[in-house]
Amino acid sequence: MTESAARLVDEVLPRVPVRQWVLSLPHRLRYLLAWNHGLARAVLGVSVRVLLSFHRHRARRHGIRDGRSGSVTVIQRFGGGLNLNIHFHTLLVDGVFFAEGDGDTLGFRPLPPPTDEEVGVVLARIAARVQRLLKRRGLDPSDADPSQLDPVVEESAALAGISSASILGRVALGPRAGARVWRVGDDPDALWVLSTAPRHAHRAGFDLHANVAVPAADRTRLEQLCRLCGAPHKRQSTYPVDSA
Repeated sequence: MTESAARLVDEVLPRVPVRQWVLSLPHRLRYLLAWNHGLARAVLGVSVRVLLSFHRHRARRHGIRDGRSGSVTVIQRFGGGLNLNIHFHTLLVDGVFFAEGDGDTLGFRPLPPPTDEEVGVVLARIAARVQRLLKRRGLDPSDADPSQLDPVVEESAALAGISSASILGRVALGPRAGARVWRVGDDPDALWVLSTAPRHAHRAGFDLHANVAVPAADRTRLEQLCRLCGAPHKRQSTYPVDSA
């Protein structure tokens, strides 16, 4: 993990501002992505393309017609309670690169932090495009029982049930089967309260947080963020400078 973080800072991420975008997914989609790695890559591709397009359009407001950005994404498989929770941590260059002068020189234009409304718009685009992706693949995007449309159920119904319970935050076995998992300091029957934190949006089970940013000069903090994202149980995907 330490070596991977150091390599990202020394060899991959340029000396420009970087912002973390964390995308969480509806329960049923988490389950499908846990078993279907091709679908996980497709959903990640949708998310990253929306983020890169968002930067490209914002750059045009500042007179940069062909700005390109880039990102590194870590696919995290577990939540804070070690529950099965497929979600994406994307480190996105917080600005765009562009050709200067005769095109031989590459410049960089940092972009202002996204507003709360812009984060909501980005999330709405991601959610809509992911739902279209699911429909094209014959999957119902509604947040139903995550084990209903999964072929793994036929091979290992017990594993499918345990995984589903983990995602939903439910007890899988024993006398409390089906009940909510107890959390220290929480009422297990209390409704989830939506966060009022800045640059944080929630829509139809999709959740996007974009309030963590690292300035260009703070490489130590950037490495710390890479370490946090890059624990051994996580998978990494690098998206080079946008070519779309």
